Amino acid sequence: MSLSVVSLGGVAEDVYLYIRGGFTLGSSRIAVRHLIGFGGSAANTAVALSRLGVPVGFLGAVGDDELGHRLLNNLREEGVDISAVQVLRGRSSTRIYVIVDVESGERGMIGVRDASLGFKPDEETVEYVAGAEILHVSGYMLHGEPLRGRTRWLMEEASRRGVRLSLDLTPESAERNLLRGLGLDILLCNEDEIRRLGYQPSPEGASEAERELGCGGVIVKLGPRGCAASLLGETYHRPAFKVEAVDTTGAGDAFNAGILYGILKGLDVERMLEMANALGAYACMAPGARHLPGLRELEEMLGWRP
Repeated sequence: MSLSVVSLGGVAEDVYLYIRGGFTLGSSRIAVRHLIGFGGSAANTAVALSRLGVPVGFLGAVGDDELGHRLLNNLREEGVDISAVQVLRGRSSTRIYVIVDVESGERGMIGVRDASLGFKPDEETVEYVAGAEILHVSGYMLHGEPLRGRTRWLMEEASRRGVRLSLDLTPESAERNLLRGLGLDILLCNEDEIRRLGYQPSPEGASEAERELGCGGVIVKLGPRGCAASLLGETYHRPAFKVEAVDTTGAGDAFNAGILYGILKGLDVERMLEMANALGAYACMAPGARHLPGLRELEEMLGWRP
């Protein structure tokens, strides 16, 4: 199977608790509702791309347990290739607990990771990735050794074979020295993450990061303020779509899919950023991480066909 994108990272069961008002340790709340769904940053991006008609594979590890097989069956049903996923005996599949404020749509997460930490790429993994145009990596795969070293090795091997590299940063992977050595084509981050790198969440800050980190482009997700970007030395800002946010879980993952789609289809930068903003906004309009559009819904939102 010829793939356009391989998305490397986690797939998880998400357990959502919707509360009214904030939550701090030591406090007590009664959830107004709860929901169990599918998630995982890299998996969400893969599903978003698949719904847009992009041939995409998910790469990572799950436990050889009931949950792991359920997670993989869901990805298969979504049209995502799972032929290279590692199923690990003695490891538990990932579950994420998500607390969502129903008034703002903002959320916090606590993850229980096990199987994903056991991911071990080999030459067969490299050959799988080498068949794609883009390797998209979740920053969670760079959290600590030995997983960081394994992931870096795979990224280096992919780049050596001409595969473009996209990284979705996390706070824990926001390290200048780490990023300088990765040879990234695209760095995706949010306001907090670019600040941790020492740059402002603005087109100018993205331009500084692009230049100093040696990336082909830097795109900053600004939530309700849209996005800022610097690509090949040119800076951009696109405003967000105005929607009522129900749940922001997965919005950044959907945004990432818009960027990857735009790169694959050769969209001009302004339209690529607009599409990414539309995907992120659409994801916020319903509970869970997988409220994702197809091309028809996206065309209605954009007013043009991607």
